[in-house]
Amino acid sequence: MKFKYVFLRGLIVIIVVVFGSLITTKNLVVKNTIYSKIYNSTISFSKIKKKYNNYLGDIIPFQSIIKEKEVFNESLKFKESSIYNNGVKLTLDRNYSIPILNDGIVIFIGNKDNLNKTVIIEDENGVDTYYGNLDNINVKLYDYVSKNDLLGTASNDTLYLLFEKENKYLDYKVFLK
Repeated sequence: MKFKYVFLRGLIVIIVVVFGSLITTKNLVVKNTIYSKIYNSTISFSKIKKKYNNYLGDIIPFQSIIKEKEVFNESLKFKESSIYNNGVKLTLDRNYSIPILNDGIVIFIGNKDNLNKTVIIEDENGVDTYYGNLDNINVKLYDYVSKNDLLGTASNDTLYLLFEKENKYLDYKVFLK
């Protein structure tokens, strides 16, 4: 008898919430407010992870004890650079291992126009860094990566870099010091 009462009560709450949502979204002002807050804003997962780690620590307790010693810790070195589309084209040494420029979250792995095989990493400042023309990729989608970790290798010893924030391209010279 008690189960039926709890089930019925839960069903009534669900019905009220669904119908209440439907009624409020009929109102254009409420609907536009909901759309602007949910669909038109972006969420920086890198910022969320940084805040989480600052206040609550790492997700895995005692990770610093368990974590293996870093094997790869390089900074980006290139022979020459030239402007390419909205970014920069770098000429690298043969079979050069590409380091990641900033901490962040991998938000895209795939092919992009004029960049070939590409990895996009969003850093905690909301800057999306496009690494294009890659061969071997050492990261997976939604991995949290650290500065100077191994990203992969470049195809034909050429790396394309592009920096974007809020749909605006940024000057690559700021990021390649």
